[in-house]
Formats: sequence, structure tokens, C-alpha cells
Amino acid sequence: MDSNTVTGLVLGAVISYVLPKISPYIDAKLKTFGNLVRDKCFDPIRGIFRKRRLKKLKQLRITRKNSSAVTFKIVSAHIYFLLFWGVIFFYAHLLIQTDYAKLFESNFWFGMLLSTPIYCFEFAWLRADGHAKELVKQRGRLGL
Repeated sequence: MDSNTVTGLVLGAVISYVLPKISPYIDAKLKTFGNLVRDKCFDPIRGIFRKRRLKKLKQLRITRKNSSAVTFKIVSAHIYFLLFWGVIFFYAHLLIQTDYAKLFESNFWFGMLLSTPIYCFEFAWLRADGHAKELVKQRGRLGL
């Protein structure tokens, strides 16, 4: 056997013997470090998210009592859905009838940049739809 193989075997045996012995110490230090990182880094972020959620819940509680406001939110979610599909059909028309497809062939990223309204309307629709569903769920809790 060559010396590198022997050295590797000896070091492997030493590491496999020593590692279980010092593992509880390493685990305790890693847990302490993890708690420190969580407390210092993620607690302020958690506070921001909790504040946003509290603001959203307050707004939901105010709006859920007004049936006209709930209906308005549902209708606006449907309007965003129709706008989203309208933009999709508009871009499908552009791809089929005009030279817009050639733009994608020549510069893909510029074509994707020009198609961002699709994603904007989809985001607006999904956000309004989620808000409307949450309002309907909150409205059901009132028993009205």
C-alpha cells in the first residue's frame, strides 16, 4: 500500500472515533449559534410581517360588515380576471397577426420585458381574488 492510502485510512479511523465524542459539544454550540442568528436576524422581519398581517386583519374586520364592500371586492376580483384574459388575448393576437413573434426571435429578453403586463395583471387578479375569498370567509364567520 502506498503512504497516502495508509494516511487516509488512519485519519478516517481517528475522525470516526473522535467525531461521536465531540458531537454533543458541536451540537450545543450550533444550537446556540442558530438561536442567536434567529433572534438577531429574523425577529425584526417577523415583526414586520406580523404588523402587516394585523393591518390586513383589521381591514378585513372593518370591510366584512359592509355587504356592499364585500360585493365590490368580489366584482373587482372578477374584473381583474377579465382584464388578465383580455391582455392574454391581446398578446396572442400580437403573436399571430403582427411581427411581434420576430421580436422574440431576435431578442428574447426584450420580448419578455414587453410581455410584463400579462404578469402584472395576473398578480393583480390573484391578489384581489385572495382578498375577496378571505372577505367571504370572514363574512361567513359573522353568520350573516
